[in-house]
Amino acid sequence: MARILSVPERIRLFKEINRVHRETYGWGMLYHPVYGIVAYIDIERNARGFKEWVPIDRSELVKYYFHDDKGRDITSLRGIFAWQAYHFNHVNPYKFDDDYHPTEARNFSDRRKLTEQDFISDNLGKRIRPDVSHSVKLLETPIAVQQSKRDGKIWISSNWLYHADCYSAFPSFANEVSEAIDEAAGGDKITFARLKEKYRKILEANRFEFKKELETYFKGGELKAKCWAGGYLFAASREWRIKTLDELNRALEAENEHFSATLEEFVKWLVSNGLNLGEKAEGTLRKRLRELYVAHPWIIAKSFGERLAEEDKVSPSDVYLWWGGEPEDFPCYAFLTLFFEIDPQDIGTSRFDEKVSRNLRTIINIAEKEYGCLSFYTKYEPSVLKAIFSKSD
Repeated sequence: MARILSVPERIRLFKEINRVHRETYGWGMLYHPVYGIVAYIDIERNARGFKEWVPIDRSELVKYYFHDDKGRDITSLRGIFAWQAYHFNHVNPYKFDDDYHPTEARNFSDRRKLTEQDFISDNLGKRIRPDVSHSVKLLETPIAVQQSKRDGKIWISSNWLYHADCYSAFPSFANEVSEAIDEAAGGDKITFARLKEKYRKILEANRFEFKKELETYFKGGELKAKCWAGGYLFAASREWRIKTLDELNRALEAENEHFSATLEEFVKWLVSNGLNLGEKAEGTLRKRLRELYVAHPWIIAKSFGERLAEEDKVSPSDVYLWWGGEPEDFPCYAFLTLFFEIDPQDIGTSRFDEKVSRNLRTIINIAEKEYGCLSFYTKYEPSVLKAIFSKSD
């Protein structure tokens, strides 16, 4: 059975990752706990805060690092990980928005341009100065750290893309089904309402059944249920760990065929639950769901895999593209991430330092090219920037 790191051991791990990051880039990372009760944690100084920093007591580590604002464990992929910590934010001071929203401004539309006083220059170019006096938007890459339940390896990964993330900026799965129901109703509002209510009820029943089995899965049992609303239609047929273009192409071809089969299964599932849309509407639904799948996650996986191959040509890494359909407790499916593994026994060694530095750089390089999926422009206040860019004690 894999040995799981204790909380103090995890904090030591985070400090070591942050130390290597600082040595690699020249500045540190802050921990921004998802749904946490604190905005940021200064990992080096073991303090929490935003404008003011308060030391964290040893007894508070679990609450601030691993629990949400309701006191619940933030581990979402409980089927494969013993614990998760996210996000550790890499901030790039060389990539910024040209304007900012003053703190004292009353209207959101009140924006000002950055001036030369907001910058310094070094051998890499122009960057935001560490002691900038106002908020600024910088390119941020979220990094997650987790430990596998299977073998105890530490995973350091990019942002995980879930069902909801992939479709947030495009017509959603729910919208496509609604459009098909509208077509089946032929413009009759009463028929449309009746079919929509039928669909809502079968989805609720499906989600209820899935959530019951999900708890069994998280405890080590087999998961047989499928959550259609959570993205099962778009989930991969298996867990892929992709490194080369040949592996990527094999996965793309296999998953394209898998989607076709799963799409037919979904249509039959609708019919078996009393929602028969008719041949024309079902044909439209198939076409639009395939277009949605190709755009997300299929083309995203293709882009990530190709960028990984490009990075490895320049500097070989141990980073893999993970493509799968791992359920989380939302319920929803995780589709994609970039990751590398660390042996816990290497923590504190030169091997750890070299591996984290080399592979973290690969993930961040790719993430910054995948803006909107793996990196985001985020507003940072001066007090937070000072904690990131100040020299370690």
